[in-house]
Amino acid sequence: MTLGQEYLILVFLVCCSVVQVAAAYGGLKGLLFIGNRRFSAALGIGVILGSLAWFFWDGDRNLPDTGGGIAGASQFGFFVLGGFLALLVTFAVTSFTNFNRKSLDNTVDTTDGLTSLRETTFFQALSNNLGMAWKLYRRLTRKYSSG
Repeated sequence: MTLGQEYLILVFLVCCSVVQVAAAYGGLKGLLFIGNRRFSAALGIGVILGSLAWFFWDGDRNLPDTGGGIAGASQFGFFVLGGFLALLVTFAVTSFTNFNRKSLDNTVDTTDGLTSLRETTFFQALSNNLGMAWKLYRRLTRKYSSG
């Protein structure tokens, strides 16, 4: 495996874990891989420390880009890609594993924005918020349209 691939894996693992720790701290149950907040935070911190230890265990990581290291632009690209993939995987996995949340019942009033992730998954919150935005758009533009 190349240094760039290892760096991408490091960024992915650390970003996934940071999201887990932040979601546990903020009480966003819809973003947790595991339902227990304390266990999710502890697991997230453990994965952060473990992945950093794995990456830096060899010791030869401070290389210039001319000597086999990662160029600055490539490093930035790997970082952005790793962070984006971490968010995408977190949203997909938690939406699948936490699908049977109580907000599937239409009697629960969901709030908009990030606070809706306290009780719903990402895709449920996205669907609810897009629906509310569409209704607001239709209401605000009704008097200007001919239909």
